[in-house]
Amino acid sequence: MILLADVRGQERAIARLGRALAAGRVPHAYLFSGPPGCGKYTTGLALAAALNCVSRPGQGCADCPACAKIAAGIHPDVQTLVREGAAQIIPIDAIRERLIPQLAHAPHEGRVRVFLIEEATALQGPAANALLKTLEEPPPRTHFILCTAAPDQLLPTIRSRCQRVSFAPLPPDLRARLADETVAAERLDTIAGALREAVDASAARAIHDAAAEASRERTEVAPALELLARRFHQEARAAADSGEVGRAAALAGRASKVLETHTAVTLHNAHGQIALEGLLHQLRALPVDQ
Repeated sequence: MILLADVRGQERAIARLGRALAAGRVPHAYLFSGPPGCGKYTTGLALAAALNCVSRPGQGCADCPACAKIAAGIHPDVQTLVREGAAQIIPIDAIRERLIPQLAHAPHEGRVRVFLIEEATALQGPAANALLKTLEEPPPRTHFILCTAAPDQLLPTIRSRCQRVSFAPLPPDLRARLADETVAAERLDTIAGALREAVDASAARAIHDAAAEASRERTEVAPALELLARRFHQEARAAADSGEVGRAAALAGRASKVLETHTAVTLHNAHGQIALEGLLHQLRALPVDQ
């Protein structure tokens, strides 16, 4: 997950957000404006993590249960409203059924609730008016982050109730580099997911295929193992938080096994596919509870 400190090319915007966090004066609504691809939505997620992080409040850590859930898109208090249907708008039902009912209650498990709107100009007519009423009387412990590439197309009353943060266009070379990194990160995420699923699979073929895919590019083996270890660690933390001590211990043991293989690959030049297949068979043989 990207943290505020990791956002590149937007030093002024990040500095402003950092000052608000440090002072404990984050407004109830932000309007992030800037051209497509400049990092508005990514920064919104990073801000949501900073607001809810357990280990490093105000910064984010990427490893605590709150940050992990936000990164995975499953945190109950961090939600994104996106464009829907052929018209690519945010319908009024999204505001009435998903947003407004939650405002009557305190956040489920986070310090605050955060609603991100991927493209605020997709709020048309009734949806925009419904959101405006909420912005006029914001509930406590709730923040809205509206992202848009065309702020002038929003209702003036919506703009006036948000603090605007401008994002600069990214230089072409940085945009290209970030695009390449995003593709690589998505591939690693897919590989780590396949490795995790292979542990629970019933067929040895699934293990062979997952290991072969992960080792297709030698440079991907070590990062994929790091990500797999982090996933087991996060599952262990979640189990411990739920009081499942035996399961937490078993998952922590799996994370340790993954790190042992990581050492073998990175320090002792072990063959990637063979090491991965051996690891996945070992993990399948371990108990799921202790």
